[in-house]
Amino acid sequence: MKTIFNVLEVKHHVWTWVACIAFIGVITVVNNRFFTTVSLEPLLLLPVVIASWYGNLTTGLSVSFITALATLVSYDHSLLALPATDAIYTALIYLSSLCIMSILIDNFSAVFKVEEAAAEHDHLTGLLNLRGLSSIVEEEIARTKRYHHPFTIAYIDIDDFKAINDTKGHCEGDMILRKLAKIITTSFRESDYISRIGGDEFVCLLPETKQPDAKVVFDKLQINLDEEFNAEDAIVTFSIGVVTFESAPPNTQTALALVDKVMYRVKKLHKNDAAFQVYSSTQ
Repeated sequence: MKTIFNVLEVKHHVWTWVACIAFIGVITVVNNRFFTTVSLEPLLLLPVVIASWYGNLTTGLSVSFITALATLVSYDHSLLALPATDAIYTALIYLSSLCIMSILIDNFSAVFKVEEAAAEHDHLTGLLNLRGLSSIVEEEIARTKRYHHPFTIAYIDIDDFKAINDTKGHCEGDMILRKLAKIITTSFRESDYISRIGGDEFVCLLPETKQPDAKVVFDKLQINLDEEFNAEDAIVTFSIGVVTFESAPPNTQTALALVDKVMYRVKKLHKNDAAFQVYSSTQ
Protein backbone atom coordinates (compact mmCIF):
# COMPACT_ATOMS: atom_id res chain seq x y z
CA MET A 1 0.00 0.00 0.00
CA LYS A 2 1.36 3.40 -0.96
CA THR A 3 1.97 6.03 1.72
CA ILE A 4 2.52 9.76 1.42
CA PHE A 5 6.25 9.04 1.58
CA ASN A 6 6.07 6.72 -1.45
CA VAL A 7 4.28 9.48 -3.34
CA LEU A 8 6.91 12.05 -2.37
CA GLU A 9 9.68 9.70 -3.51
CA VAL A 10 8.44 9.66 -7.10
CA LYS A 11 7.22 13.25 -7.40
CA HIS A 12 9.36 15.95 -9.00
CA HIS A 13 10.98 18.37 -6.52
CA VAL A 14 8.84 21.24 -7.87
CA TRP A 15 5.72 19.36 -6.77
CA THR A 16 7.30 18.89 -3.34
CA TRP A 17 8.12 22.60 -3.15
CA VAL A 18 4.53 23.60 -3.98
CA ALA A 19 3.12 21.18 -1.39
CA CYS A 20 5.45 22.53 1.30
CA ILE A 21 4.59 26.16 0.52
CA ALA A 22 0.89 25.32 0.65
CA PHE A 23 1.40 23.64 4.04
CA ILE A 24 3.21 26.73 5.37
CA GLY A 25 0.37 28.93 4.16
CA VAL A 26 -2.30 26.78 5.80
CA ILE A 27 -0.48 26.59 9.14
CA THR A 28 0.14 30.35 9.09
CA VAL A 29 -3.51 31.20 8.43
CA VAL A 30 -4.86 28.71 10.97
CA ASN A 31 -2.43 29.88 13.66
CA ASN A 32 -3.20 33.57 13.16
CA ARG A 33 -6.98 33.20 13.05
CA PHE A 34 -7.73 30.48 15.59
CA PHE A 35 -4.83 30.17 18.03
CA THR A 36 -3.86 32.77 20.58
CA THR A 37 -2.19 31.01 23.50
CA VAL A 38 -0.96 27.92 21.62
CA SER A 39 1.53 28.30 18.75
CA LEU A 40 1.76 26.00 15.74
CA GLU A 41 5.27 27.27 14.99
CA PRO A 42 6.99 23.87 15.56
CA LEU A 43 4.92 22.42 12.70
CA LEU A 44 6.73 24.73 10.29
CA LEU A 45 9.85 22.61 10.69
CA LEU A 46 8.06 19.78 8.86
CA PRO A 47 8.01 21.38 5.38
CA VAL A 48 11.71 22.21 5.70
CA VAL A 49 12.47 18.57 6.49
CA ILE A 50 10.27 17.24 3.67
CA ALA A 51 11.57 19.73 1.08
CA SER A 52 15.20 18.97 1.98
CA TRP A 53 14.79 15.18 2.02
CA TYR A 54 12.46 14.62 -0.93
CA GLY A 55 13.40 17.65 -3.02
CA ASN A 56 16.88 19.01 -3.52
CA LEU A 57 19.10 21.56 -1.77
CA THR A 58 17.58 24.49 -3.66
CA THR A 59 14.09 23.35 -2.69
CA GLY A 60 15.10 22.99 0.94
CA LEU A 61 16.78 26.40 1.16
CA SER A 62 13.91 28.22 -0.53
CA VAL A 63 11.38 26.60 1.81
CA SER A 64 13.64 27.51 4.73
CA PHE A 65 13.57 31.16 3.65
CA ILE A 66 9.77 31.21 3.33
CA THR A 67 9.40 29.37 6.65
CA ALA A 68 11.61 31.94 8.38
CA LEU A 69 9.44 34.75 7.00
CA ALA A 70 6.26 32.98 8.08
CA THR A 71 7.67 32.43 11.56
CA LEU A 72 8.62 36.09 11.96
CA VAL A 73 5.41 37.55 10.54
CA SER A 74 2.97 35.17 12.18
CA TYR A 75 4.32 34.04 15.49
CA ASP A 76 6.74 36.50 17.01
CA HIS A 77 4.62 39.66 17.25
CA SER A 78 6.97 41.08 19.88
CA LEU A 79 9.44 41.64 17.04
CA LEU A 80 7.29 44.53 15.90
CA ALA A 81 8.34 46.47 19.01
CA LEU A 82 12.06 45.80 18.48
CA PRO A 83 14.48 48.14 16.77
CA ALA A 84 14.91 47.37 13.07
CA THR A 85 18.44 46.03 13.52
CA ASP A 86 17.33 43.61 16.25
CA ALA A 87 14.49 42.35 14.09
CA ILE A 88 16.90 41.81 11.20
CA TYR A 89 19.35 39.92 13.42
CA THR A 90 16.53 37.73 14.74
CA ALA A 91 15.35 37.02 11.19
CA LEU A 92 18.87 36.06 10.16
CA ILE A 93 19.17 33.68 13.11
CA TYR A 94 15.87 31.99 12.14
CA LEU A 95 16.96 31.74 8.53
CA SER A 96 20.50 30.55 9.31
CA SER A 97 19.25 27.82 11.64
CA LEU A 98 16.75 26.55 9.07
CA CYS A 99 19.29 26.66 6.24
CA ILE A 100 21.84 24.70 8.27
CA MET A 101 19.17 22.12 9.08
CA SER A 102 18.22 21.94 5.40
CA ILE A 103 21.84 21.40 4.31
CA LEU A 104 22.36 18.66 6.90
CA ILE A 105 19.16 16.87 5.91
CA ASP A 106 20.06 17.10 2.21
CA ASN A 107 23.48 15.56 2.95
CA PHE A 108 21.93 12.78 5.04
CA SER A 109 19.43 12.11 2.24
CA ALA A 110 22.20 11.80 -0.36
CA VAL A 111 24.20 9.39 1.82
CA PHE A 112 21.08 7.35 2.61
CA LYS A 113 20.15 6.99 -1.06
CA VAL A 114 23.67 5.85 -1.94
CA GLU A 115 23.67 3.28 0.87
CA GLU A 116 20.17 2.12 -0.04
CA ALA A 117 21.17 1.62 -3.68
CA ALA A 118 24.33 -0.24 -2.64
CA ALA A 119 22.29 -2.56 -0.42
CA GLU A 120 20.11 -3.62 -3.35
CA HIS A 121 22.70 -3.79 -6.14
CA ASP A 122 25.59 -6.07 -6.99
CA HIS A 123 28.90 -4.25 -6.62
CA LEU A 124 30.57 -6.02 -9.57
CA THR A 125 27.93 -5.65 -12.30
CA GLY A 126 25.73 -2.87 -10.96
CA LEU A 127 22.67 -5.09 -11.40
CA LEU A 128 20.08 -5.77 -8.73
CA ASN A 129 21.06 -8.32 -6.10
CA LEU A 130 18.74 -10.89 -4.50
CA ARG A 131 17.41 -8.38 -1.99
CA GLY A 132 16.60 -5.83 -4.65
CA LEU A 133 15.01 -8.42 -6.93
CA SER A 134 12.89 -10.06 -4.22
CA SER A 135 10.92 -6.92 -3.45
CA ILE A 136 10.14 -6.43 -7.16
CA VAL A 137 9.05 -10.06 -7.59
CA GLU A 138 6.76 -9.70 -4.58
CA GLU A 139 5.13 -6.69 -6.24
CA GLU A 140 4.71 -8.63 -9.47
CA ILE A 141 3.12 -11.55 -7.63
CA ALA A 142 0.67 -9.16 -5.94
CA ARG A 143 -0.15 -7.61 -9.33
CA THR A 144 -0.77 -11.04 -10.85
CA LYS A 145 -3.07 -12.02 -7.99
CA ARG A 146 -5.10 -8.87 -8.55
CA TYR A 147 -5.14 -8.51 -12.34
CA HIS A 148 -4.29 -12.07 -13.48
CA HIS A 149 -1.48 -10.84 -15.75
CA PRO A 150 1.31 -13.34 -16.51
CA PHE A 151 4.98 -12.72 -15.91
CA THR A 152 8.15 -14.64 -16.67
CA ILE A 153 11.26 -15.34 -14.60
CA ALA A 154 14.47 -16.85 -15.97
CA TYR A 155 17.66 -18.22 -14.42
CA ILE A 156 20.87 -17.88 -16.44
CA ASP A 157 23.86 -19.84 -15.22
CA ILE A 158 27.37 -19.97 -16.73
CA ASP A 159 28.40 -23.55 -17.47
CA ASP A 160 31.52 -24.74 -15.63
CA PHE A 161 32.26 -21.28 -14.27
CA LYS A 162 34.45 -22.68 -11.50
CA ALA A 163 36.73 -24.25 -14.12
CA ILE A 164 37.02 -20.86 -15.85
CA ASN A 165 38.07 -19.22 -12.59
CA ASP A 166 40.54 -22.02 -11.83
CA THR A 167 42.21 -21.96 -15.25
CA LYS A 168 42.03 -18.28 -16.22
CA GLY A 169 41.83 -16.60 -12.82
CA HIS A 170 39.19 -14.60 -11.01
CA CYS A 171 39.95 -11.41 -12.94
CA GLU A 172 38.98 -13.16 -16.16
CA GLY A 173 35.92 -14.57 -14.42
CA ASP A 174 34.86 -11.11 -13.25
CA MET A 175 35.30 -9.78 -16.78
CA ILE A 176 32.99 -12.51 -18.11
CA LEU A 177 30.38 -11.66 -15.47
CA ARG A 178 30.44 -7.96 -16.36
CA LYS A 179 30.26 -8.77 -20.07
CA LEU A 180 27.35 -11.15 -19.53
CA ALA A 181 25.51 -8.50 -17.48
CA LYS A 182 25.91 -6.00 -20.32
CA ILE A 183 24.70 -8.45 -22.99
CA ILE A 184 21.63 -9.46 -20.96
CA THR A 185 20.75 -5.84 -20.24
CA THR A 186 20.98 -4.79 -23.88
CA SER A 187 18.99 -7.85 -25.02
CA PHE A 188 15.97 -7.10 -22.85
CA ARG A 189 13.39 -4.34 -22.62
CA GLU A 190 13.81 -1.35 -20.35
CA SER A 191 10.80 -2.55 -18.35
CA ASP A 192 12.51 -5.87 -17.51
CA TYR A 193 14.60 -6.43 -14.37
CA ILE A 194 18.01 -8.09 -14.43
CA SER A 195 19.83 -9.26 -11.31
CA ARG A 196 22.87 -11.19 -10.24
CA ILE A 197 21.96 -13.27 -7.21
CA GLY A 198 25.02 -15.50 -6.91
CA GLY A 199 28.50 -16.07 -8.20
CA ASP A 200 27.49 -16.90 -11.77
CA GLU A 201 23.71 -16.92 -11.48
CA PHE A 202 21.61 -14.21 -13.10
CA VAL A 203 17.84 -13.86 -12.76
CA CYS A 204 15.62 -11.95 -15.19
CA LEU A 205 12.09 -10.79 -14.44
CA LEU A 206 9.89 -9.97 -17.44
CA PRO A 207 6.59 -8.39 -16.36
CA GLU A 208 3.50 -8.83 -18.52
CA THR A 209 5.20 -11.56 -20.59
CA LYS A 210 3.60 -14.76 -21.86
CA GLN A 211 5.61 -17.83 -22.85
CA PRO A 212 5.60 -17.20 -26.65
CA ASP A 213 6.94 -13.69 -26.08
CA ALA A 214 9.49 -15.01 -23.59
CA LYS A 215 10.77 -17.51 -26.16
CA VAL A 216 11.35 -14.71 -28.66
CA VAL A 217 13.33 -12.74 -26.07
CA PHE A 218 15.50 -15.67 -25.04
CA ASP A 219 16.11 -16.80 -28.61
CA LYS A 220 17.50 -13.33 -29.21
CA LEU A 221 19.56 -13.55 -26.03
CA GLN A 222 21.08 -16.91 -27.00
CA ILE A 223 22.06 -15.52 -30.41
CA ASN A 224 23.73 -12.53 -28.75
CA LEU A 225 25.53 -14.75 -26.26
CA ASP A 226 26.80 -17.06 -28.99
CA GLU A 227 28.06 -14.14 -31.08
CA GLU A 228 29.91 -12.56 -28.17
CA PHE A 229 31.34 -15.55 -26.33
CA ASN A 230 32.03 -18.03 -29.14
CA ALA A 231 34.63 -15.62 -30.46
CA GLU A 232 36.67 -16.05 -27.27
CA ASP A 233 39.67 -18.35 -26.93
CA ALA A 234 37.65 -20.50 -24.57
CA ILE A 235 33.99 -20.89 -25.51
CA VAL A 236 31.60 -19.90 -22.70
CA THR A 237 28.14 -21.50 -22.65
CA PHE A 238 25.02 -20.96 -20.58
CA SER A 239 22.19 -22.99 -19.09
CA ILE A 240 18.88 -21.14 -18.96
CA GLY A 241 15.64 -22.01 -17.22
CA VAL A 242 12.52 -19.98 -18.02
CA VAL A 243 9.17 -20.19 -16.24
CA THR A 244 6.09 -18.22 -17.23
CA PHE A 245 3.68 -17.71 -14.33
CA GLU A 246 0.13 -17.61 -15.66
CA SER A 247 -1.09 -17.44 -12.08
CA ALA A 248 0.62 -16.14 -8.97
CA PRO A 249 2.96 -18.45 -7.05
CA PRO A 250 2.66 -18.46 -3.24
CA ASN A 251 5.73 -16.27 -2.74
CA THR A 252 9.07 -15.17 -4.18
CA GLN A 253 11.00 -18.11 -2.72
CA THR A 254 8.66 -20.63 -4.37
CA ALA A 255 8.89 -18.85 -7.73
CA LEU A 256 12.69 -18.65 -7.72
CA ALA A 257 13.04 -22.25 -6.55
CA LEU A 258 10.90 -23.46 -9.46
CA VAL A 259 12.89 -21.51 -12.04
CA ASP A 260 16.14 -22.69 -10.48
CA LYS A 261 14.95 -26.29 -10.79
CA VAL A 262 14.19 -25.82 -14.50
CA MET A 263 17.64 -24.34 -15.08
CA TYR A 264 19.39 -27.21 -13.30
CA ARG A 265 17.46 -29.67 -15.41
CA VAL A 266 19.18 -28.15 -18.46
CA LYS A 267 22.54 -28.21 -16.72
CA LYS A 268 22.25 -31.89 -15.81
CA LEU A 269 21.09 -32.98 -19.27
CA HIS A 270 23.42 -31.29 -21.76
CA LYS A 271 24.05 -27.63 -20.78
CA ASN A 272 24.23 -24.78 -23.29
CA ASP A 273 20.48 -24.73 -23.81
CA ALA A 274 17.23 -23.21 -22.54
CA ALA A 275 14.17 -24.95 -21.07
CA PHE A 276 10.72 -23.41 -20.82
CA GLN A 277 7.88 -24.18 -18.47
CA VAL A 278 4.48 -22.72 -17.60
CA TYR A 279 3.26 -22.45 -14.02
CA SER A 280 -0.45 -22.42 -13.24
CA SER A 281 -2.10 -22.90 -9.88
CA THR A 282 -4.72 -25.11 -11.56
CA GLN A 283 -2.11 -27.69 -12.46
